[in-house]
Amino acid sequence: MDIDLAATWAEAEHADLAGRVAVVIDVLRATSTIITALRAGAERVIPVETVEAGLATAETLGRASVVLGGERGGLRIAGYDLGNSPLEYAPEVVRGKTIVLTTTNGTRALLCAQKADAIVIAALLNVGAVADWLLKRNQDVTIICAGTEGRLSLDDLHCGGMLISRLLEPGLVRHLSDGARAATEWFASDAGNAAYVLASCAHGQRLAGLGFADDLAYCAGIDAAAEVPVWDGSAFVRAATSPEASPE
Repeated sequence: MDIDLAATWAEAEHADLAGRVAVVIDVLRATSTIITALRAGAERVIPVETVEAGLATAETLGRASVVLGGERGGLRIAGYDLGNSPLEYAPEVVRGKTIVLTTTNGTRALLCAQKADAIVIAALLNVGAVADWLLKRNQDVTIICAGTEGRLSLDDLHCGGMLISRLLEPGLVRHLSDGARAATEWFASDAGNAAYVLASCAHGQRLAGLGFADDLAYCAGIDAAAEVPVWDGSAFVRAATSPEASPE
C-alpha cells in the first residue's frame, strides 16, 4: 500500500487518483456531519457544490424526502433546513431521509475525489473504522484534507496523521509521500491532543467564535462511530461490513 496526502482540496485538484482509494477528511465539520447523519439513520448523503444546486436537487428528489444541509461562512444557509453542525443531525430529524449537503470546503474536497476507484469519508469520529476498512481492501490510498478556503487546516492534518499511523501498524505500507510523512510526523508530536488541536487551530477558534464550541468537543471524539461512508456512484451510504477486494 502506498499512501499520499493532499493538504487541501486545492492541492487535490491536481492529484492523480487513478487506481487509488480517496479518503476525504473535513473534521470541522463536513465529514463529521456526514458520519453523524448516517449514524442517525439517514439513507444517503449527496454532496453538491453550490447553494443553488442543493435547492434544485431537493426539488428533483421531492422536498418531503430531503433534508437540506449546508453552510457558508460557518452559518446555516437561508432557506436550508440545517447548517453544518453535526449536533443538528439527530435521528428524529434525518432518519430515513436523503441529506443534500453543501459546505465551503468539505463538499469541494469530496467532488475533487471523483476520479478515484473508491471514496470513503473519515474524521476523528471513525478513524479506526476507516483504517480497518482500508487495510482489508489493501489498495493505494490518497488522503484528501479539505483545509480551510484552500489553505492547510491543522484539524484535518491531525486526523490524516492519525489515520496513517494506524495504517502503518500492520506493516502493509510500502511508501509514504512527502505529504503523508509530514502529517504522520506532525501527528506523532501531538498524539493524544485532538481536543486541543481542534480548539486551538484557526478554523476551530473561528467556529467557537460563531457559537459552535460544542461542535469542537463532539468532533474530537476519537473512534466514537463505526460507520464508514462510501460513495456508491450517486451518494454516500454506509459501507457494507467488508470492502470489495482490491483490484490488484
